[in-house]
Amino acid sequence: MVRFDVSETLPDYLRPGLDLVFVGINPGMKSAAAGHHYAGPGNHFWPLLFESGLVSEPLTYRDDARVLEWNIGLTNIVDRASPSSSDLSLEELRAGANVLRAKLLQYDPHVACFNGKGMYEVFVGHPCRFGVQGELIGTTLPFVMPSTSARTAAYQRADKLRYFLELKRVVDDVRVEAAAS
Repeated sequence: MVRFDVSETLPDYLRPGLDLVFVGINPGMKSAAAGHHYAGPGNHFWPLLFESGLVSEPLTYRDDARVLEWNIGLTNIVDRASPSSSDLSLEELRAGANVLRAKLLQYDPHVACFNGKGMYEVFVGHPCRFGVQGELIGTTLPFVMPSTSARTAAYQRADKLRYFLELKRVVDDVRVEAAAS
């Protein structure tokens, strides 16, 4: 097993014109140690990605690079791993928001899904609601959902699945519009 130095960052899986990019807040310690996105044992990300139909086969964190096969990307607002997102300072989040904005403008995905409401609120500088947002990032449509972390106790897995299914409908609509133009 390859050891991952937690001072390193996880790779972004980005390329121009993706249908969807998931934006996480930052790698947890399990993800950093594994060297893969959403590797925490209680994280609902990978099962919900499949259950929603966004990918056509079950994946695990070990398959994170494969999301590109479905024209989906992965990145984080902050690269530094930490035991909890509460370990990140507001300054660190704001600096990460500037870097993330540049990435989204450069790669121009159709939809950017923010996997957590608080980070999107730092990103845009105002409160938001879950779902599709009313403002674009360049031409990218932002979507906000509850964090897939098991620590997000206010939203159980079934609640999170509803947001993944809504996201799937949004991505499908964007794909149809892109194909028609």
